Amino acid sequence: MSVHRLGDVIDDYCTRCVLLTNHSIVSLVGEDVKKVRCRTCQHEHDYRHAKGGRKKTAKLTAYEQVLASVMAGKIPESPPKPPATNKPSRLPASGRRHARPGHTRPRSSR
Repeated sequence: MSVHRLGDVIDDYCTRCVLLTNHSIVSLVGEDVKKVRCRTCQHEHDYRHAKGGRKKTAKLTAYEQVLASVMAGKIPESPPKPPATNKPSRLPASGRRHARPGHTRPRSSR
């Protein structure tokens, strides 16, 4: 490993740019690089040894896992139904729907 000095340019993963970019060394402890500054966005952060962020599970992989479990006969249980509520019906006791209570449509004059 080469000896690093303050201000040297190294590659590192920027947590703000979310890219592998050039960085300047800002802080050293012994021979170890501790803090760097991105030369693109000027964000200062800990040295990550050029390792990227978290790897996310691809949607296709998750789909394939579910499909494999279904094809193997493992049918996932459906979620339980919510308990029935004891709310009264909005219809009047007669079951007719009127615009306003006590009002009916006028009858034809024929």
